[in-house]
Amino acid sequence: MKTFKIVCPECSTVNTITLEAYDGTMNCSQCQVDLDNPFPIEVNDESCTTHITENEIPVLVDFYSTSCGPCMAMYEDYEDAALGFGLQVIFLKINADKYQQVARRYGVSSLPTIIAFKKGEEVNRISRQLSQVELDIWAKSLI
Repeated sequence: MKTFKIVCPECSTVNTITLEAYDGTMNCSQCQVDLDNPFPIEVNDESCTTHITENEIPVLVDFYSTSCGPCMAMYEDYEDAALGFGLQVIFLKINADKYQQVARRYGVSSLPTIIAFKKGEEVNRISRQLSQVELDIWAKSLI
């Protein structure tokens, strides 16, 4: 049986999913929220770390600030890109002004910075505004 771990977008519980038992719905074992959330997940330092280290699905993390013009200009493109990936790539957003611990840990010095992780390890980063097409291509390359 093929299984993988996915972190709940609501309560950050680590769930083990069995692909053979997948019937089109996947709910968190703790809070029952749908795990197949197609939207970017807004995280804090603690939940961001849990998603990066525990998800067995690739993770893209957008480090942003509400006072950053390019960050805000990329907002809709990031949202739209996430809609196409469901349980193939997890899209996270973290406000680097409000939650600085993870940004410091990964050496984020300019915004926006998007970092790609696979199985807890950084595999790539880009520090600039990306279009939806660029985000789609990057996310597809992680699968």
